[in-house]
Amino acid sequence: MERKIRVLVGKPGLDGHDRGARVIAAALRDAGMEVVYTGLRASVPAIAAAAAQEDVDVIGLSILSGAHGSICERLIEALKKLKADIPIVVGGIIPAADHESLRALGVAAVFGPESPLGAVVEAVRALASGQPAPQDPKPAPAGIPATRLDHTAICVKDMKASIALIEDILGQKVAHEEHVPAQKVDAAFFDFPNGASLELVAPRGNAGLEKFLEKRGDALHHLALRVKDIDAVLKRLDARGVPLIDKVGRPGARGHRVAFLHPKAFGGTLLELVEEGTHT
Repeated sequence: MERKIRVLVGKPGLDGHDRGARVIAAALRDAGMEVVYTGLRASVPAIAAAAAQEDVDVIGLSILSGAHGSICERLIEALKKLKADIPIVVGGIIPAADHESLRALGVAAVFGPESPLGAVVEAVRALASGQPAPQDPKPAPAGIPATRLDHTAICVKDMKASIALIEDILGQKVAHEEHVPAQKVDAAFFDFPNGASLELVAPRGNAGLEKFLEKRGDALHHLALRVKDIDAVLKRLDARGVPLIDKVGRPGARGHRVAFLHPKAFGGTLLELVEEGTHT
């Protein structure tokens, strides 16, 4: 009986989101492979030891923390010490600019959030048979299909005083003010000719924003990108393991539907998605 391909799927580091890793593991199992999953927050030495002990053909790492370079370098060194020659495939939030540097370290294949599951399966199959992983010469563009920057938001304690200050600095009147019950905030917008806005947001029962103000005072809070189909974007991001605060759109200011990604998804910055629509 032909031996099944054995793959170890590891989730190294402190990142606590493993949906993407589980999706990949399920796809590999559906393709007839045996999968060993080391679970959340596995250390690099533990992953290397498990891979050698389980006699796997390929190691797959899911990394969202941004520490992919350091993790891969340490894993390659750990495998060398164990005299285990096992190809490594890396996926997650990996900037395109880092793909070549990871390959230079010795990583066999790198995949981003938009990579098809079939491409991952075929790469693993090729590597397990001793062949190089096929490289897509024109990979699908990764990321959020944003049409433009929607707004930049500043969290403020005193909305009236902040509006007066910004009106004086910009030399223009506030364009829109409203209370947003779904978010428990007051919002005010200053609009610019290019379509982007500056938003002032003040908590009115929003515990998260109140805590933000206590810790940082009036400060930049988030960036917002405009998208066309917010639920479709969120579904795709969620399936790829991108950490989300909202998995479906919810009511926001100016009649838009909005959703927030976890700061881990955008290098520590809170990112809001705003669905295309008509300002109210």
